[in-house]
Amino acid sequence: MEDHNKVRRPIRPSDFLVLFAELAYNLSSVIANFFESILELSVYNSNRKTEESQAWEQMAQDLETLEEDR
Repeated sequence: MEDHNKVRRPIRPSDFLVLFAELAYNLSSVIANFFESILELSVYNSNRKTEESQAWEQMAQDLETLEEDR
């Protein structure tokens, strides 16, 4: 059976400490996610540049092969 006349405890200074700790945790999560996204973007860009460079090398080799075959 519930006690309907129960009064909740007052807000204490330690409650604000918990709020600030949660805020710090959430901000650190946002920053970590941001840098993870930057890392993924840089890896993507690096892979793209490598693939582009390989494509140019292959094209140059194909042109040399065509010139030799003439």
